[in-house]
Amino acid sequence: MLNTEYLGLGLKSPVIVSSGPITQNIVSLRKCEEAGAGAVVLKSIFEEQIEADVSSEMEANEEYLSHSSAEGFFAQSSRDFYIDKYMKLLTMAKKELSIPVIASISAKTMDAWIDYAGRFAACGADAIELNYYPISSESSVPGSEVDRRAIEFAKAARDKIRIPLSIKIGYKYSSLANIIMSFDRIGIDGLVLFNRFFRPDIDIETMTFSQGSPSSSPDEYGEALRWIGLMSGEVKMDLAGNTGIHSGETVVKMILAGAPACEVCTSVIRNGFSAITSMNDAIEAWMGRHGFSSINDFRGRLAQEKSEEGYKWERTQFLKTIS
Repeated sequence: MLNTEYLGLGLKSPVIVSSGPITQNIVSLRKCEEAGAGAVVLKSIFEEQIEADVSSEMEANEEYLSHSSAEGFFAQSSRDFYIDKYMKLLTMAKKELSIPVIASISAKTMDAWIDYAGRFAACGADAIELNYYPISSESSVPGSEVDRRAIEFAKAARDKIRIPLSIKIGYKYSSLANIIMSFDRIGIDGLVLFNRFFRPDIDIETMTFSQGSPSSSPDEYGEALRWIGLMSGEVKMDLAGNTGIHSGETVVKMILAGAPACEVCTSVIRNGFSAITSMNDAIEAWMGRHGFSSINDFRGRLAQEKSEEGYKWERTQFLKTIS
């Protein structure tokens, strides 16, 4: 009843557990599957974190690294250690789970993106999700240049990565519709809408930087819902909802807008693995009330291209709201 297809992969549920703390060990991954997840995205491997850890290790062993050749060997060995650790988790997950396992990568350089993706594909990853989040803080760089870099990144990734490929993006582009359409033409298999970026905060007592809440709230799904509704009928690739997905009812909304699946994280962290089961139960109950026997029966029913009221995706409706 809940079967769907995402990135060309058959899923038994539209609820995917996204990259995060609960997808970084095999015990939690098993619990995700047992609770009814359709797929899992392993916690992202971050090139920046690897480089920071390697740098710390090199400083701690500085007295043994006086020769440049020793320093280079130590640095590469340390990097390989972290990548191998990720590959071991991926290999184990593929061996023990029956649901699709998606590897997630966040890197600074294209060489690293491609290197990691190639290694993970060789380990049996069912798909690759690229965690792409450039922050354009230079006032001299126009929005068109940010967009051009994103499109070039997608082209390079598609040329090198042969297994199903999705990109997790933010929504702050000069023309999001154009970016989405460009990714589709390149042949990207799916987009995850949207990436929830690190949010800096300030502790006013210590007057130091702190991290804002990494968790989403149930009212944060609006932007993803809008853009899935606007674009799902215009592109071939899959658009998955992300951020603010806390209930089965929200998953239903995303599917009605055109998403084949949604990625969830905060709800599972807060409520445990039973949150996945609860979402599936809520989706099934709603389908039963409305006479739907499959996800495809109602997927995209309210997408702009299919609905007589599709124009409403483009309006803020603020006059109706305040009146």
